[in-house]
Amino acid sequence: MENKTILGILAIVLGVIAIIFPLISLEFIQIVAGLAVVILGIYWIIRGIHLWNSSKAHCVLYVLVGIFAILFGSVLTGNLPFFIVTSSFILYVVGFLMIMFGIADLFIKNAPISKTSAVLFVLFGIVLLMFANLLFENPLYLAILIGIALIAEGITLIFEPIESIEKIEPKEEIGELEPKEEIGESEPKEE
Repeated sequence: MENKTILGILAIVLGVIAIIFPLISLEFIQIVAGLAVVILGIYWIIRGIHLWNSSKAHCVLYVLVGIFAILFGSVLTGNLPFFIVTSSFILYVVGFLMIMFGIADLFIKNAPISKTSAVLFVLFGIVLLMFANLLFENPLYLAILIGIALIAEGITLIFEPIESIEKIEPKEEIGELEPKEEIGESEPKEE
């Protein structure tokens, strides 16, 4: 099984966990949403390390965003009012960063992700910015949106075309055809 498929399955499982568990209680939502941000950060660090060989710039961006997410996710798990305010701020930051990643990947010739994934990043970043204010009404949205982001990323990773497929080379090269002599032509006469 290829690394992208394993990362995709991991992202989907973590996304489902992030969506299902917050339904139990508000305190659990606070803890799970904070943990979901930490999990998203860990995922981005793993994804960034995986991209080291193909794009060092993407690797560094993913790792920095992952560290940022881990730090804020850790803070979110302890204090509900701070959780609500900070979650909204984090949604703005993560949404903005997802838009940046998506736009960058749309214009980079050999981007490590497909153009479809880049468009999804931009669209989901816009959705995050739109829903950032909803966190003041209900913190459940953060865990749901992070879960959806992980599931979308996982699906994209699983169904992304494999870049390392070797091109099938023909077994024999076709050489130039030599012209046939026309019937009735004789060899040139020497003088």
